[in-house]
Amino acid sequence: MAGFGDRLEAMVNAGALPFGGVGAIIAVLMILALRFLLPPQDLKRIQIPFILLVAHLVFVALTIVLPEASVAHRFCALAALLLILITLGRVGFLLLVDLVAARRITRPIPKIFRDIMQALVYSAAVLITLRAAGAQLDALLTTSALLTAVVGLSLQDTLGNLFAGLSIQAQRPFEVGDWIQFDDREDWIGHVVEINWRATKVLTLDDVEVVIPNGLLARAPIKNFSKPTPVSRRSVYVVVPREHPPHVVRAALVRGVRELAGVLDEPATSVVTYEFTERGVMYWVRFHIDDFEAREGIDGRVRDRVWYALRRAGIELAVPTHDVDVRHDDEKERQRKQLMANQRRLRALRGVDFCRALSGEQLERLALATEERPYAPGEVVVREGDAGAEFFIVIRGDLTVTIEEEAGAGVEVARLSSGSFFGEMSVMTGEPRTATVRAATDTWLLVAGKAAFQQILEDAPELAERFSQVLAARQEELSSAGSKPAAPVVNPEANSDRSGQLLERIREFFSL
Repeated sequence: MAGFGDRLEAMVNAGALPFGGVGAIIAVLMILALRFLLPPQDLKRIQIPFILLVAHLVFVALTIVLPEASVAHRFCALAALLLILITLGRVGFLLLVDLVAARRITRPIPKIFRDIMQALVYSAAVLITLRAAGAQLDALLTTSALLTAVVGLSLQDTLGNLFAGLSIQAQRPFEVGDWIQFDDREDWIGHVVEINWRATKVLTLDDVEVVIPNGLLARAPIKNFSKPTPVSRRSVYVVVPREHPPHVVRAALVRGVRELAGVLDEPATSVVTYEFTERGVMYWVRFHIDDFEAREGIDGRVRDRVWYALRRAGIELAVPTHDVDVRHDDEKERQRKQLMANQRRLRALRGVDFCRALSGEQLERLALATEERPYAPGEVVVREGDAGAEFFIVIRGDLTVTIEEEAGAGVEVARLSSGSFFGEMSVMTGEPRTATVRAATDTWLLVAGKAAFQQILEDAPELAERFSQVLAARQEELSSAGSKPAAPVVNPEANSDRSGQLLERIREFFSL
């Protein structure tokens, strides 16, 4: 036992147990500190230092056991020194970079810089070990310089990518998670998933991973859709026939895109008359989004809204024109469609209580003066507080009716479906809308404006009294049901007073 103690003391004095065992003690303390200071998700980082420390102790034990003059003894002693140096370097790096520096720096240190710093630490450990082995570092460095020159000439592209990666990390034109475009092809747009020594990995919307050498990125113009802000502008182009006034088309397109999910209110959507083509006039719809990953879906919904907006405005999309001599009975087909549309409109009007006061001829005149409008899900038909002079009948679809409370939140008070109608007070008296009506599904509405009733009331002014009676009765039903009153200025004491007030307002609105 005394002989073993003498051998252990001799090993310590000879350097077989590096730093007299202090290095191993320091490594153990640093690993324990990391065990308690690192977040739970980062604890796996101390596995490698712990394994290296165990390997160090194994080689120390072998050094003690093996004969001092043997080659194996010398090898184990140098291996133990190298392992403890790497262990100390690794745990020291984790403490300084992942704990101290991470709390002082707002953005994480790029992976490529972390790799370089760790490589320098490991290189220093190797040089110290070589020095302990008796190697002449001056001659080694001279040889390394010649070797570096030879390797540098043969690895120009690789080194170029390495230094380009360093430049990208230093200048930060993009970071991991950013959406970039590095080529003119739109299918090469993707978000950055990794920046390493040689290349940058980008994942496209098609879930295709594209690996771009850093040298190529350093020379290419890069579009970053995530910097300086995630807001980016998108474009949709629409061609309509030339006969439609540009201001009418632009207004219809802006109304259609407004309040669409994913499209920002600020900056506001705008439309520019872009180009005159063989098909017609091309309009440039410009809108902004802040979710670049969802851009294709948002673009598609904008095109959907464009179709609905143009259809409501009576504007067809332009199609290529060709001179074709085709003879068939178009007139009969057109008349058949017109007859079906009139019958559909008459059925809808007959379902409205105050329209039952009209004669058959008056009802047909009113049907001819109406129009059908489509609305996409989510679109607002009328908004609470807005002025309006149109009356709506639901031909197909579902709508929600909401009113604003004092806190400004909208509360749903009713749902409308096929056969329902709304807006009768506005079309008869011109009063502002008392609720917001929004399409919940794909919806078609029959719309009758003030002009549709003007001529009928001028020819038969007595209808105003009938309209006022029906509307007064309808208001009374809504008030009794607890709904928001359709008109703020009414006398709830008697239906006759309510009818009289409405009659005066109808006569004044239509100048009867």
